[in-house]
Amino acid sequence: MYFIKSKILNKFKHGFFTKLGGVSKGVYNSLNCGLSSADKKENILLNRRLIADALNFKIENLIVANQYHSSKILFTDTKTKDLKCDGLINFSSKIAIGILTADCCPILVADKNNTITGCIHVGWKGLYNQIIENFIRKIESLNLNSADILFAIGPSIGKNSYQVSEIFRENFIKKEKISINFFRYDKISRNLYFDIKGLIYRKLKICGFKNISCSRKDTYTSQNMFFSYRYSCHNNKKDYGRMLSVIVKT
Repeated sequence: MYFIKSKILNKFKHGFFTKLGGVSKGVYNSLNCGLSSADKKENILLNRRLIADALNFKIENLIVANQYHSSKILFTDTKTKDLKCDGLINFSSKIAIGILTADCCPILVADKNNTITGCIHVGWKGLYNQIIENFIRKIESLNLNSADILFAIGPSIGKNSYQVSEIFRENFIKKEKISINFFRYDKISRNLYFDIKGLIYRKLKICGFKNISCSRKDTYTSQNMFFSYRYSCHNNKKDYGRMLSVIVKT
């Protein structure tokens, strides 16, 4: 099983899991963890168990956000596993929290004092509707020192692969002027591209956070390693797998 770790979170059990090392077949080959896919449920649950074994936590302690491309952030409740949101903040020890992606951006979070762990699923809708700012407001409500917060931005669709429309660009710029710097026209193809990871990184910097790492991996161009929603659509695939990113509070 192959997963990517961030040096900034090296004191924490965590992993941005790829699509390698699971039991699923076909378009879900092989570590598909998305229950919203049409993959066999028993394969998905076994894949999640394999991840729990890889990070050495109990599978019953895994909480995965029930995502819907929102900007909603919730604190975990160990009695309620079905939390409808796109970001989690956890205080409980031994609890693993996770988010699913297939081009969208996964972010894993911790603080140096091991007070909290967090995870965020950031697609364009969540970013547009200020999921990053919502997460930061939750953090600020806990009176944590921003210098202690660690953000690891994981693999997602890259800035040279995320093609968007001019209307998309205009709407983002109207919402936030800083986003203008994260769109690029390609003179040869005449296509417009969006740097979602770059904008996330800039937003965190503006809010005063300094401990940020950012993966350069592009899920769209690395089909041997990652699931990609866009790649699947562009190649007429009937469905696609989802990767799980996890952090465990010790």
